[in-house]
Amino acid sequence: MYALATDHLLYYKITPEPDGFKLRIWETPTVAASQYGDYLYILNVRVVSMAEARECLANHLTLNGGSLVCDQTELPYKGKIRLLAFPTWDGQS
Repeated sequence: MYALATDHLLYYKITPEPDGFKLRIWETPTVAASQYGDYLYILNVRVVSMAEARECLANHLTLNGGSLVCDQTELPYKGKIRLLAFPTWDGQS
């Protein structure tokens, strides 16, 4: 296995709202791919509880090569998580 030249980071932010929470998840491109824009994607999800926000984030991370290691009481309202580079996608269209 070789060391990766760049880290792939997934960012998230959980915002309390009157009817629950808004979970925003986004990933920024690598430096080489930054010519296409500031984000690879942004997801906005409305959930009713912090537990549901954590579950949604954990599911998204599982699909993208990451995982949560803290329980929901320790989950900060915003953060970044290192991902494996292209765990299920080879970068080709």
